[in-house]
Amino acid sequence: MENLKEIEKYCLNKSNIPSDLCVELGDYTKDNHPLGRMISGELVASLLGFFIRSNNYKNILEIGTFTGYSALAMAENIPSDGKVITIDKNKKINTFTKSYWDRSEVGNKIEARFGDANLVLKELAGQKFDLVFIDADKGSYKNYLELSLELLSENGMIVVDNVLWNGKVASETIDPEDKTTNALVDFNNYIESRDDLYKTMLPIRDGLYLIQKNRSV
Repeated sequence: MENLKEIEKYCLNKSNIPSDLCVELGDYTKDNHPLGRMISGELVASLLGFFIRSNNYKNILEIGTFTGYSALAMAENIPSDGKVITIDKNKKINTFTKSYWDRSEVGNKIEARFGDANLVLKELAGQKFDLVFIDADKGSYKNYLELSLELLSENGMIVVDNVLWNGKVASETIDPEDKTTNALVDFNNYIESRDDLYKTMLPIRDGLYLIQKNRSV
């Protein structure tokens, strides 16, 4: 495990990472929030930035704001007329989140929406998004995916976080009472079964599933 940490550190040193302000937000979250380990992290943020820049994405949708780290990291990579819409059910944390966004020159590119994402996503019907980043309650991943596919632009991409769940999904025996792990196993199997989707799972951080609508070649 220690070797893996050193490898990740080496990769970060060779990569573009978010701004100092974004890193500060990430560090504060990890040090002070009881679920700080759930933050997406600098390597994931760098990868999302690479996707955005290489595909000229500008309309971004995020499901699961948490403390606003990934929304800020993505906003730093979209053009001036781009927008990140981020959804979370926890409105209480908005004051803290916005305090960082307001300090950033790209904070105006972020729009926070609150409520049950299953309902908010339906309210976005008719809009198109180039990148959808899903990092919220794991039991709803399938619903979020289905609704996100309806909002995805022609060449868009969906990135789903935490699909390895600390490696538990790959265990030979899984406790039937472990609802989160079983929900992720079912979700991963469901994505695998979809021939209309092109997908790649990456063992970066806690696992990323990259998903696009399958196109004829």
